[in-house]
Amino acid sequence: MTQAHDIYQDFLDTASVALWNRDYITVAAMLSYPHLIRLPETDRIIQNAAEQQLDAQAFRESLKGLGATAYHRLCRDAQFDPDGPGRITGAHTTYIMRGGSYLTDPYECRMSLMRQSDGRWLADAINVSVRKSGMAYYHPDNIRARTGRPK
Repeated sequence: MTQAHDIYQDFLDTASVALWNRDYITVAAMLSYPHLIRLPETDRIIQNAAEQQLDAQAFRESLKGLGATAYHRLCRDAQFDPDGPGRITGAHTTYIMRGGSYLTDPYECRMSLMRQSDGRWLADAINVSVRKSGMAYYHPDNIRARTGRPK
């Protein structure tokens, strides 16, 4: 697989299936740390895999609570960084479904992947365009830990 689009879509498929199947260890292993998530409301830096596992669990449970029956992400565009083939930047659309209907409006994301010395691609940052969707992107314990609020 040498095309940036193919690598990016394979990454999306693997991460999406792992999230849907509640394999939070695999999801967390697909990111580099610290990992940056940019949402319209705020930026979030995930410091480590344990924190990401909790956030992935919170997101998946929010999908279940909203009645989601499917979660798909499709690459729209991906290219190798012109300064080096060890980085891919791309854009994808996220589809959250309930039966044959959209549960939320499809939303756009941009993500960057970095090739590791062992050949794996890890995401180092993602920009998510969705606002106030009703989905939980963070586990409450991670927000408390970040703000110093008691549990």
